[in-house]
Amino acid sequence: MLSLRALGYGSGIVTMARLLRVLQDLSLLVARVGLGAILLMHGWRRWQQQGLQQQVDYLSQFGTPYPTAAAWGGVLLELAGGAFLIVGALTPLVAAAILAEQVLIVCYTNWYKGPYLLDAQGEYLGGYEHNVALGLLALLFVTFGAGRIAVDQLFRRPPVEADQRVDDRAYA
Repeated sequence: MLSLRALGYGSGIVTMARLLRVLQDLSLLVARVGLGAILLMHGWRRWQQQGLQQQVDYLSQFGTPYPTAAAWGGVLLELAGGAFLIVGALTPLVAAAILAEQVLIVCYTNWYKGPYLLDAQGEYLGGYEHNVALGLLALLFVTFGAGRIAVDQLFRRPPVEADQRVDDRAYA
């Protein structure tokens, strides 16, 4: 019978740790591509289908400061940030910006509507549950990064060996 150890995968604990790491990377990839696609769709709709002026008018009715800048910033973040998330570039930075965007959307436009998007009859209420879900997903990328299946990995420095590390206390 062929075993994982016979294939050179080492002990069961190491193999399980590797498997969990691969599953984490695949999960981060799927979630990152999904969030990026959602952001791209929202940004494209606001820019090309609704028009930016409609977004400015929407933000103005809530007294959002600098509604034109906020509308442009939101659309650009959703378009560029969505593309960056899909390929896994600058993931923690983009995710932090998306988290901030979602917090601001809830604070300025829909906190008073309550948490639910739909009422019991299916009528749109415009609550903040969608924004909270997107913000929490972005928080995961701020915390864990893009995973190993990302463009970010091309620019990582190799780990420093123990004998090459600099003792910070020597310069104090």
